[in-house]
Amino acid sequence: MKRILILITACFLSISASAQDRGMKDKVSFVYDAYFRYCFDNREFGQSGNLFMNSETIHFARLAPSVGLSVYSGAGVTHSLMVGADILRDMGKGSEFDHEFTLWYGLGVKGDKVGFTGRAGMFPRRFSVFGSDPVPARDRVPSVFVSDKIRVYDSNMEGILLTLYSPRAYVEAGLDWMGMLGSMRRERFQIFTYGRFLLGEGFDLGWTATLYHYANTLEYRGVVDNVLLSPFVSWTYTSGDLGYDAKLSWIQGFHQDRIKATGLESAPGVLLSQSLGWKKVSFLGDVYYGAGQMPYYDGYDAGGNMYGSDLYFGCPFYKIAGSSEDRESPGFYGRAELYWNPIVMDIAAVRLGAVAHFNGSGFCGWQQKLGVVFDLDGRWNKKHRTIRNGR
Repeated sequence: MKRILILITACFLSISASAQDRGMKDKVSFVYDAYFRYCFDNREFGQSGNLFMNSETIHFARLAPSVGLSVYSGAGVTHSLMVGADILRDMGKGSEFDHEFTLWYGLGVKGDKVGFTGRAGMFPRRFSVFGSDPVPARDRVPSVFVSDKIRVYDSNMEGILLTLYSPRAYVEAGLDWMGMLGSMRRERFQIFTYGRFLLGEGFDLGWTATLYHYANTLEYRGVVDNVLLSPFVSWTYTSGDLGYDAKLSWIQGFHQDRIKATGLESAPGVLLSQSLGWKKVSFLGDVYYGAGQMPYYDGYDAGGNMYGSDLYFGCPFYKIAGSSEDRESPGFYGRAELYWNPIVMDIAAVRLGAVAHFNGSGFCGWQQKLGVVFDLDGRWNKKHRTIRNGR
């Protein structure tokens, strides 16, 4: 892997030098990025008998450097080509590392009031609101769509991501291709989109939506559809060091196991998300009431494999019921998080927090979390992120 990265970097430098020789010195530049993350997340769910999630400790360090070329073609248009590596080490696994490459093309267009970015290839998930963590409460995607564990472990997307932003709006849409049809490997992909428009006086109107297609392998057939649609209205208030966000979302799930001929099953619910922050201390709260959004979680495909988290990327507490037999009964789920940010900078952040989970039976368990992030991209793209976050 090291030799390949050295070779690719040398190629980029050669291309850059060649472009400068052809009179493009002011338009072509060598660019680089670096991202580091340390995560400690101790999960204790014995209070609920580990019915929804197992007690475990997530403890790892990740380093994701990248290098590339940026070409300015005029009129606010920039093209880029990036290559990098994503290296992860789970603590306690000896000398074993997990790694993968990233490679993507980027397009950026900056106007006076509107900007556009596009990425295609294999790129970091953190460029999307479905992967950013931490993310400001105003753009926080509910954990029914993507769990904390998916955010930190599945750190890259393979496909395309398009974003449009202005002082009054932020919209993104993308495709993450997760599996190619093969031996014991399903064809699977997810289409996702998020949008928010400022109505005035701190009010926003928007949506969050995903369509996940979970298809066949070469050995056996079976297609499952997992669709989540969520229109929302939100209100943001800031005054000095005090900030408050409230978002009311309608969660509409549509689920279908085609080989079992279940038909399109509807799963409605309501979610209230709130955030209260003062200086470096913040509180996040989610309250959901409605049908379970993971009806086939405990089911099995034609090959005898449990669907589980391969089919549903959200927090398993959104199953609502502890088993598939009573999944149609509506229920309650609550999540409360208190955290402290002793360091908050464009380039680095430290976050220490605790998360408690509740359902209709009471307290289900909690998490103790410590995270450290170093993100060089945060400095280069400070203007864009300020616009997107609306603060």
